[in-house]
Amino acid sequence: EKMSKSLGNFLMIKDVLKTYHPEVVRLFLLSNHYRSPIDFTEKAMDEVRKGLDKIYAFFARVEEKIGSVSDQNIEPGDCWQQFCDAMDDDFNSARGIGIIFDTVRTINRLLDQNANNDSNQIKKTLQCAVADIRRTGNILGILLEKPAVYFNKQQTQVLEQKSVDPAMIDQMVEERNKARKAKNWIKADQIRDQLAGMDVVLEDRPEGTVWKIDN
Repeated sequence: EKMSKSLGNFLMIKDVLKTYHPEVVRLFLLSNHYRSPIDFTEKAMDEVRKGLDKIYAFFARVEEKIGSVSDQNIEPGDCWQQFCDAMDDDFNSARGIGIIFDTVRTINRLLDQNANNDSNQIKKTLQCAVADIRRTGNILGILLEKPAVYFNKQQTQVLEQKSVDPAMIDQMVEERNKARKAKNWIKADQIRDQLAGMDVVLEDRPEGTVWKIDN
């Protein structure tokens, strides 16, 4: 159907950005070939957001294992070459993005299979993959942030949408920690359930409890 102001069947980019990170919008547009029509729906945007989350989570996983990776002074690998081939094929950004996700899946499997392997070969493979993906991101205008910054922006945006005060969540987490320390498991579970009702997910780590919004 034709979009028009009188029908009210359109959204301004500034309004979309109140809900989605700018890179989500760009990835959504690039995930379709420029010759193809684009069907904008909340479901489609949410799927793209989850996909972008996976790539940034992959960056964070590699960073935790071998430290930060730059795309400088690292020879391009298979991912970069396949991406260039896709873009040379009538600017096929959709296939190029598919190659990025294929690389993320492949390297995540490699990490799963080599959890305790810190060999130079594994490190070089990880560095090459991340550098290639970073290069593709520089071309497409995505994947330009550090994982921590990206996820912090996502969380802040969701908190604003849900009108949730992060200070209140911190206080509830602290109360739960005190209840656990006092072995008051009933109260601790009640607080966890209350937070879950607010879409707040807790993760108990050796260094303390962290929380995030399940969006």
